[in-house]
Amino acid sequence: MSPVSFPSRDPSSGLAALRDGITSGDLAERIDFAPGVALIADPPLGIGGTWHSPAGRLLELDIAMTGAGDWIALHLALDLPDLSGIAFVGLGCTGAGPEQQIIRPCLRSGLDEGGFVDCFLDRHILVQTDPVPHVDALHVPTCRTLPETAPWRELLLFLPTEPLRWHLHDLRILAA
Repeated sequence: MSPVSFPSRDPSSGLAALRDGITSGDLAERIDFAPGVALIADPPLGIGGTWHSPAGRLLELDIAMTGAGDWIALHLALDLPDLSGIAFVGLGCTGAGPEQQIIRPCLRSGLDEGGFVDCFLDRHILVQTDPVPHVDALHVPTCRTLPETAPWRELLLFLPTEPLRWHLHDLRILAA
């Protein structure tokens, strides 16, 4: 499987475009919100709903499903082909929603021979009614399945495969 194709692999430009602009639209199986930022769902889920990106926030998602499927994820393309010399890779984010939900962050790395490997971060993002900061990172030297070099990488936020309302206020990529 190949990476999600984006016009830009610079996560900061896509996140900045969402943070600074005011846009909205309807949801479908795949939505490209900005360069390097997309929502992609398993087709049998039959997702619908709406999304908004108000000024000063990233995304407000109101997702409905008409079917049953296995996955739905927010994809963020990363420009991190070489992790040598990097001790930690992770994320910091804040968000809220009307119901408690769990979101699973994952670092996906492409493999030279094709396909990919997923490395899930230890802590799930807990969506609550009040904005809650979440910070988590992978310790690169001890992640045995994480390749040091990769042709491409993405941060994925696996969303629940049930109706979801989530306001993602901020998202930052951490690499140190």
